[in-house]
Amino acid sequence: MEHGVRSPARTDQSLRTLAAAAALASALASGPAQAVTMELEPWHDGALPNFTLPAADGRDIALETGRGRVVLVHFFATWCEPCQDELPALRRFAQRAASDPIVVMAISVAEVDLRVRRFLETMPLNFPVLLDRDRAVAKAWNISALPSTVILDRTLAPRLVAQTDVAWDRIDPRALVDTLGAARIPKSSPSPTGSNDR
Repeated sequence: MEHGVRSPARTDQSLRTLAAAAALASALASGPAQAVTMELEPWHDGALPNFTLPAADGRDIALETGRGRVVLVHFFATWCEPCQDELPALRRFAQRAASDPIVVMAISVAEVDLRVRRFLETMPLNFPVLLDRDRAVAKAWNISALPSTVILDRTLAPRLVAQTDVAWDRIDPRALVDTLGAARIPKSSPSPTGSNDR
């Protein structure tokens, strides 16, 4: 990922993101896990384009449905062994986050629909799996490794990224929400659809 010259406003945002990452690391360190994984890093590459993709269950789901919540966009492939190992932990994270303003969306990259559906029969997930058949979204988001996860705040601004598998069992959903400033969601905000349902 390329890093250009930053404007003062972007520098302020970068400092806030670094502070958020440090706060999240501190929250993780105070948890029960003795070793804290530090796969999540601040995002530095600016805004990301929205997308609408077909889901494995036939729906079309837009990134915009997550506005007002923290959104985890997880890129994977069914043939990827680290992805296979990580998905159960991400499923447990989504289950623990059920009462928090968090949306998890997984994106299968460059795979045939039938292969993804068969995979989900053996590994059911509690969040939508979207089909990026031609890698258009992965390319637009500069995803160069699988698995990768981008975490967006409630305004859909990217804040954190992991270009490897993440130990989701060590991450507290509430700490993540509080760190990214999404704990106070306006009551008038509509509830996103397709957030944790399949």
